[in-house]
This record gives sequence, structure tokens and C-alpha cells, in this order.
Amino acid sequence: MSVAILIPARFSSSRFEGKVIHPIKDKPMIQWVYEGAKETKLADYIAVLTDDKRVYDVVKSFGGNVFMVKGSFASGSDRVASFCKDKDFDYVLNLQADEPLIDGETLDLLIKCATETKEQMATLVSYCAPQEVDDPNVVKVVVDKNGYAMYFSRSRIPFNRNPFNGYLKHIGVYIYSRKTLLLLNSLGPTELELAEGLEQLRALQSGIRIKTCFTNKFLLGVDTREDLERLISYLGERDG
Repeated sequence: MSVAILIPARFSSSRFEGKVIHPIKDKPMIQWVYEGAKETKLADYIAVLTDDKRVYDVVKSFGGNVFMVKGSFASGSDRVASFCKDKDFDYVLNLQADEPLIDGETLDLLIKCATETKEQMATLVSYCAPQEVDDPNVVKVVVDKNGYAMYFSRSRIPFNRNPFNGYLKHIGVYIYSRKTLLLLNSLGPTELELAEGLEQLRALQSGIRIKTCFTNKFLLGVDTREDLERLISYLGERDG
């Protein structure tokens, strides 16, 4: 079974332009992500997909595998799907370019979650810190008793009319069967996806099940400059 890790990396970002090549300590963010992906033992192929020569040149500079994939895409998954149309991967893992703390062990956990039971799609979740529950940049998720996602939102879900302390946050890393990825691409954005700005809602609204895989690793997606400051602070404490 062939598994590809593909990293869609745009330069333009409404909340933090150029973040994927912004330096974190001694190297650009995209290099942190790429090197984390290279630690995997279960993937056969890794590549960055970008539409910007600045990103392309940075990835080339550290020896990464990178391709220009130009076009107007509604989501990172759509960029990945465009690249995969003439490829024969069995499963495709879409790794966001703003997850600099990702590591091979976590990615292999997700790959096993999807491939061992032949899921259509799977993603990572973790516990929310108290300060993240009402942060719209932290996506919350509720799951059923079998670990399948019921809904994702930038809002607090569930609403705690009664005491509730089990909030889960979504970590933006997806794996899909190639068939599911291409199906999602053919459907186009849905109403809920556009309302929340969350591409995974296209799958749920279209009847595609998303298995969730829990990790207790500390992972911090960088959406804003405030996230970057928090990350640098964490790395300073971690590395002494």
C-alpha cells in the first residue's frame, strides 16, 4: 500500500502572509514541517506543493522535494487533489505547512488509523487548553462513541449549559483514500464549509465519515503572529 505525505504551502495567508517561510529559530517554518514528515516510517513519498516561487526556492534550498501547483483552489485539499489526479497513491496525507511541531510518530499514528481499517478519511484531535476553547483560530470538534467526527466549529462545541470539560481541538492534518480525496475535489465547497471556513465540513456535509485519532502530543498550528510568539516561547522552554 502506497502512502504519500503532501504539504500544500501557500505564501499568501490573510492572517499571516508568508508564514510558511518565516524563520523559527534557525530555519523556516516549512523546513520544520518537512523534517517532521521525513521521520515517518510508513509513508513512501513526501513533497511540498506550492504556487509561489518564494516558497519553492526555500524548499529547494534545504533539499526538499517541491512542485509548483498553480490554480485557484478553495482549500489545501483541492491543491493536493489536483496534484494526485495522475498519481496512483493508495492513501494521501495532507499535512498543513503551518504545523512545525509535527513528528513522524504522530503521522504514523494517523496513517495506521486510516489504513488498518480502510477509512475513507481520518484526522488528528487533542484536548483543548482552557484558553483555546473560545479562540476562533482553534477549531473544536465533537465525536461520536466510535471516534467519528460529528461536527467541527470555530465556536465552542458543545455549548456547556451544564458542566463540561472534555473539549477537543482539531489538528489540521488529514489522510484520505485517493478515491475519497478526488471525490471531495469534484464536489466543491459546501454551505457549512464556506460559513465556518473549514474544508473538512465538505466531507461531513457530503456523508463522508471522518475517523478521529487522538494524540496527547503538544502540537501548535501557526495561524497568527500571536501563535508564532507562543511557539517560540514554547521552544525556548523546551530546549532550555
